[in-house]
Amino acid sequence: MRVRHRTLAALLTTVPLAFAMTACSDSSAGQVTGTRGLGFSQTIANPTQGDGACHRFAPRGVDHVTNNTGVDIWLHKGLDCKDPAGRPSTYLPTTFSAGVAETPGLWHSFSTVGWPPPVPPNVGRNLD
Repeated sequence: MRVRHRTLAALLTTVPLAFAMTACSDSSAGQVTGTRGLGFSQTIANPTQGDGACHRFAPRGVDHVTNNTGVDIWLHKGLDCKDPAGRPSTYLPTTFSAGVAETPGLWHSFSTVGWPPPVPPNVGRNLD
């Protein structure tokens, strides 16, 4: 009987620690993919998160973005996650896609929102 109690005690202490370590990750599992027409595609895997984390698309920008991560992102028209006057950022929820048909100009960078959930993202929803 004594061995069972020790095993149960070990599980009860290690499982919560494993969940806590997963929730404190500084990167988001998944990929953000930006495209420009049919000829260009750029994928950023497991983007880092936190204050000041900014990810650039190619210097010429992208006109379609798919967010297959576990966190929402902000798409920015300017480099370094800043937006030029008159060109606001675009909010893109996890597992959604967006195109520039609704907003003028290309996206040049993105930043993440919040912290990653302890579960993998769902795939398949689109805004297009």
